[in-house]
Amino acid sequence: MKLSKSVLAGSLATAGIVLGAIAPAVTAQAATATGATANDGTVTYKAGTNVGPLGGEDSKLAIAFDSAEGKGDGEASAESNANVKVQSGLLTLDAVPDFGFANAAEGTTVALDNNDTNGHPATDSEGQDKLTVTDSRAGAPGFTVDAAITKFLAEGSTDATKGKAYTLNLGQAKLLNDKGDNVSTNGVALTNEAHLVGKADGTTGDTSNVISLDKDTYNNGPINASFNKDAGNATLNLNDTSDPAAGNGVKSYNATITWTLKTLATSTDKA
Repeated sequence: MKLSKSVLAGSLATAGIVLGAIAPAVTAQAATATGATANDGTVTYKAGTNVGPLGGEDSKLAIAFDSAEGKGDGEASAESNANVKVQSGLLTLDAVPDFGFANAAEGTTVALDNNDTNGHPATDSEGQDKLTVTDSRAGAPGFTVDAAITKFLAEGSTDATKGKAYTLNLGQAKLLNDKGDNVSTNGVALTNEAHLVGKADGTTGDTSNVISLDKDTYNNGPINASFNKDAGNATLNLNDTSDPAAGNGVKSYNATITWTLKTLATSTDKA
């Protein structure tokens, strides 16, 4: 399922724009060519041949066919689209990571194996490794991202109190923009180490801070932190022995992580 962006600050709506030629109206354009195909399959030179949308059921080949005089005037053209959603004055949570630890044994610590959801019906993630925030507010006024986790429940179980209180350990990750550059205005910006564990009564555990950026310490735009197998910055400690495994077999467990993006106070006024 696609992730719904959580808009947490700002008052300007996200605006969609199309990059291309400026025109009073956007109309569908057909590809053109200089090669006209007859019913018997032969091709002759004809400037301005209308091809139709490329790849369409009724479209013809967009042939750059030179004239008989060899003037080098064979030409074919087609139009495509580039688009972007430009946000202003907003702070948004764009992506949250999934953690797959594959096979493990009780009482051990295992490294991250993948970023798949393992078929679990996650509602806000997309089986990827990135935690992404976009800040388009003036002056980079700062924000935090916290995380908390539930206990790990056996597949099909609904009794949260019988889950496993395994600990998800998140190491530091660089905070990078989409070009791969660090977002810090002075030095290197990193996530904070976090240790997430569900509470014994089955409720979500205490929050741990993952990102904390103060005012004027970072550049605006997309801010990404990656947690993946290659980075080696996520492990799972299967340290819960309150309900040790009995018999032989394999059982799948899942936990839900809640990521919370918060703005920092910009006013010093007392309530």
